[in-house]
Amino acid sequence: MPRTALRKKDWEHRLTILQAWRTWCDETKEPKLDNGATYRAVLDGCAITVRAICGILDVKCYFGNKAISDGPNRLAELLTCCCRGKPEVETLATEAQRCLLAVLYLGNRAVAHPDNGNLDHKVGHTEMTSAINTVLTWLAVRTKLWPELAMVSPDLLKLIP
Repeated sequence: MPRTALRKKDWEHRLTILQAWRTWCDETKEPKLDNGATYRAVLDGCAITVRAICGILDVKCYFGNKAISDGPNRLAELLTCCCRGKPEVETLATEAQRCLLAVLYLGNRAVAHPDNGNLDHKVGHTEMTSAINTVLTWLAVRTKLWPELAMVSPDLLKLIP
């Protein structure tokens, strides 16, 4: 596992961004006023944070200028772009793999490298929730590796229903 210099407040910052997804999706809260813009900001912010946390966990994908199809081979195409941590991704259920890789593609193409083009992604509520829950699960079992992560509020590592 890679070493990280993240401090407690650094972990809290990243995990709070992921919790923004929980807040956005909470149907018990009052209606959202700026549905399109705020949704996009939360979606993109969470995608790039999932990508960053996966990097810390040594799970990385390189999409380069690869055009990912919308067909039945999409998951296989996304999986071929996984250059580090592929065995860990492959241990996930197929649906969890699809969701995580879709979010990593969004975080890479649409947010980090939009100049590569082909910004189409397939990330909605299901995909983002699953990807966030995957990285939260991975982090929760690794808190002993990073004392600073172990110091954050357990609420920040709670899965999103």
